[in-house]
Amino acid sequence: MQRVFLASLVALAASACAYRPEPTELVKIVDSPADIRACTRLGEVSPVTPTTGTHAQVNVAFGVTVGRSTFGRATDDMLQATVALGGTHLYLQQVSQDWSLVRGIAYRCGRGTVRQQTVIRAKG
Repeated sequence: MQRVFLASLVALAASACAYRPEPTELVKIVDSPADIRACTRLGEVSPVTPTTGTHAQVNVAFGVTVGRSTFGRATDDMLQATVALGGTHLYLQQVSQDWSLVRGIAYRCGRGTVRQQTVIRAKG
C-alpha cells in the first residue's frame, strides 16, 4: 500500500513540474484604471486598435474556414510587447464609449514596482 501511495506521490510531483506557461500567459489583462493605480507605467504597446472584425483563415488540410479576430492578433502582439518591456499587466484603455476602440498600455505591478511621487513643500 505504501508503494502505491509513494508512486502516486512521485507521479503527481513530476506532472506538476511538467507545465511551464508561456511568458505571455503570465501577463494579466485588465480594463480598469483601478487595477493598475499602484503600478509603474512602462509604455504604450499598441496604437488605437479596433476590437471588431475578423480575418478568415483557411485550413487547407481540412477545407475549413476559421474566423480569427483581428483584435485577437492585436492582443497577442500587445502581450508580446508587454513581456518585452518587463510588464506584468496589460491595460486595455477604452478609447470609444462602446469599447470598439482600445489602446494597450504595459504596466509592471507587484514586487519591483516603483511609484513616482511628487513632493510639494510649502515655503515658510
